[in-house]
Parts: sequence; C-alpha cells; structure tokens
Amino acid sequence: MERYITRRYVAACWADALRLAQLDGAALQDIRCQQNVDLIHRTDWWAWWSDEQLTTAIGLSEDLQPKGLSADAIALMDQVWMGRAIAPQCGWALLASVKQIVSCARIQLVRERDAFRCHDKLTLRFTDGEERVLHRYETLSKGVYQCDIATEST
Repeated sequence: MERYITRRYVAACWADALRLAQLDGAALQDIRCQQNVDLIHRTDWWAWWSDEQLTTAIGLSEDLQPKGLSADAIALMDQVWMGRAIAPQCGWALLASVKQIVSCARIQLVRERDAFRCHDKLTLRFTDGEERVLHRYETLSKGVYQCDIATEST
C-alpha cells in the first residue's frame, strides 16, 4: 500500500491524493508519498501505519477500516490526539503497543476556578507481555484540553 499526505489530508491512492490536494491547495510536488506501508488501525480522526507513523484519517477511504490495536491503546492514543499534542513524550509507537491498562492510580488532582490538572500513574501491559509504568498528565484550562503520557514522572 502507498500513503500520500497533502497539507491536511491522507490518501491511499494517487487519484485520491490529487483530489485532496486540490481541496487544501497543496502543490503536486508537496504531496508526500510513502511506499510499502500498511494501515494497521484507523479511527474517525487518526490512522496508525506499519512504519510507526500516526497521521490524520481525514481523506482516507471509508473502505479502509483495519482494527489492529487494542482498545486500551486506542483510548490512550485518543486522549493524546484530542489534546492536540504533536506526540506524547513516550512516543506513539509505545502507546500503539499497549495491550492492556492493568491499573490506574491517581497521583494528583488540582482543581482551580477555571482549570484542573490531573496526574495518573498507569501500569500497562504491552503486546510483548512486559509491564511498565507510565504517567498521564491531563490539563483542562479555559476550555483547552491537553494530555501527555510520559515514561518518567516529571
């Protein structure tokens, strides 16, 4: 499979890439192409690929609906994606390899007048059977949600 990325969209064939480039005003030479990749998982908003790239799913054909990640991996990736982070501190690939959230312990919750901050300690089981502790940091301030997941407590 091939992946084409315009300014705002992603496509799995050249014809769709051309159509989407017209929509977002991308010049043909600006369309990025990656060959020999497989779409592992796709949600309404993002797509995870075999080359460990996370892209938008906007523009992908509705026929492409692989479900190769665990429900817990999807939930964690959704939280970071909705927090508009470029990438979590721990990396997208680590989150994609989560098999199960074993436990979640609240470390800190701070509520202020127009904001809250939350720090959770997550014990996660990965697809290779290993268990590790990661830390989730969430903030909601003035209607803006942010989420990061880190390998160490910061």
